[in-house]
This record gives sequence, C-alpha cells and structure tokens, in this order.
Amino acid sequence: MKKTLLTLLVCLATTFSFAGNLLTEGFEYANHDFEKPVGWNCDDNSWLCGYLEKDHNRLPHTGNWYAFCNAEESWMYMPLYFIESIRYRFTLWAISDGEFQFEIWAGSAPNPDDMHTLFYSTSINNNEYDKVSAYIETIPSGCQYFGFRAVAINGASHLTIDDVEIDQVEQYTFTAEEITRDTAMYPGTEATFHYLVHNTGYDAVDVTMHPSNEYFTDFTCTCNGVTGMTVPTEPDETVEVTMTATLRPEVQPGTIAWLDIQMTIPCNCNTAMVTFWVTPLDPDGIVENDSSEINVFPNPATDFVMIETEGFERVMVMDLTGRVVEEVQTNRIDLSSLTKGLYVLSVETNNGFIKKTFVKR
Repeated sequence: MKKTLLTLLVCLATTFSFAGNLLTEGFEYANHDFEKPVGWNCDDNSWLCGYLEKDHNRLPHTGNWYAFCNAEESWMYMPLYFIESIRYRFTLWAISDGEFQFEIWAGSAPNPDDMHTLFYSTSINNNEYDKVSAYIETIPSGCQYFGFRAVAINGASHLTIDDVEIDQVEQYTFTAEEITRDTAMYPGTEATFHYLVHNTGYDAVDVTMHPSNEYFTDFTCTCNGVTGMTVPTEPDETVEVTMTATLRPEVQPGTIAWLDIQMTIPCNCNTAMVTFWVTPLDPDGIVENDSSEINVFPNPATDFVMIETEGFERVMVMDLTGRVVEEVQTNRIDLSSLTKGLYVLSVETNNGFIKKTFVKR
C-alpha cells in the first residue's frame, strides 16, 4: 500500500468561547512515538505520533509533533459538539508532495460510515504551504464528531497540515479603533486622523466611511495607497485608514468639536464608529508684526501667495509647530506642495524679520 503521511499540528485550545478555537485537545509536546494523538480517534489505530524535523515546517522552529498512517485513505476524528444555530469556520495550512483529496466531515460517531455531512472538500497539490479555510453556513443535527479524510492520488505520499482551528464566527463583522487621539487645530486648517479597521468575519468585506460634517468638510480617505471612502478588507485582516478633513472656518475657538466616522458594510448587519475630539485654536494667538509692514495676498490662498514689503530678501514658510516647510528667495510662493492649513511666513528683509500668517485652502 502506498504510505500516506498526514501531519497535523493543532493549536492548543482555549476554553469554549466566542471566536476562540473550539478544539480542546491537540498533539501534546511530548514523546508519543507510535501512539495515537491525544484526544483524537483513529480507525484501527492507523494514526501514530512522531516528530517532524524543521525542514517540513512552515514556522521557523525546531520541529513539530505529527501523526501518520500507512493507508491510501486516512481518517482521523475529534469529538466536537456543534450547535445548529451557530456558524463555524475551519482554518488550517496544508502542504503536500503530490495530489491529495482533503475533506472535512461531521457525523454522529468516529467512523467513516457515520460521517454523514461533508463540510469542505479540496484538492491539495503544492510544495508550499497554502491556507485552507471554510465557512460553515448550516450545521445539521447529529454532528458530534468531525473528521479529516485524506486520499492519496497518483502516488502522493506526504500531506502535512498545521495550525488547525475551529471557531465560531459571523460571516460579516468588523471592528474599528482610533490611533489618533485628541487634536488641536485652527479653524480653516486640515488635520489627519488615523484609525484601524479589523475584519473579524469569515468573508472579505468592503467597509464604507461616513464622516460627520457638523464641524468638518473636504474629506479624503486613504488606505493601502488607495483613495476612496470604501475600504476593502480580507478575513482576519487589519488595515490602517487615514482620514484628512478641514475644520470649518466658522468654528469658534473654545467650541467642543469632534469628528465621528461611521462605518457600514453592504449587508447592513454590522456597523462601527470612531470619534476624534478636536480643540479649535484661536488664530489671533499667533504673534505677528505690524500689518502695515507687509502685505500678503491672496489670503486665504489656493495656488500661490505674493509678498509685498520693502527690502525683501527671502521667506521661510513654517507650519504651526515651527517646522520650516518651504524656503525661497522670491516674493511669489508656490503652494502646490503644501497641505491645507494655517502657516506662518517669516520674511527676511534688509531691516530684519517680519512674521505674517496665511491660510492654504
């Protein structure tokens, strides 16, 4: 008979809880050579335990415990009491030296004749690890055991499976959390807000952003280098989202302002929201020179500003932290490289420096 090697590394399980691995037994990290794996049932004791060297593993450590059998068709079972009203997800990683038919079943007893429900079936034929994942929409009654079935095809002999997990999960669900905390900014200027979106469901899902416009306008959303209010996410993926927005010019200093970003998905079965609190600052708090010494126009500006003053030599453009973002020796300043916001001009003349603010919009 052809020798089939099926290797299973099962994550040590947590207790029965939502979104936790439901397997309560795994291959123990101890010497179980020529014994069946702890907690698993094997037909005719054909499954045995041993040690697999590092070069067979996906993860960079010294080795894994494994189970093997010497049959072309291999079954292995674990008791698991499914609840019909709950949905489940199976996730594992697989690698083989040839073609295998790999299946996940459920049934009433640990033998092939009582495995009555096929959850998942796939062909595995790859010398590199691939992720295998199946979402179970409906659980029929009488499923008290689940089983792995592997069938070697065309002389294949080695099938290895790592990181087997079974958990309860909703098909479409996600969460969000803020990265940016409280922000202080000037009315009419632009700020950047960062937050994380976690796809905690089984399927890929598009998350659409709905920023509130009570205090802000001119929204731009970017994720993974793509700009748009809808962000695609894969199962178990966490993405960082950047939202830029302009605090409305009419917002008064001292106002309690905030930016709510509501998130929805197409099925309308789950929502999330992040809130950023903002303190509007008083532009008059910036110390300027006597306005009669210098004329800056247009202000607010979009594309450029002009400076009129006697004895002009050069100008430095600074943001509100004092960082120099532009330095030129002409009295016409190109604003194309600047983001929206409030800036301070430090103009050097033959009589010293003059400060003046302007708004890029």
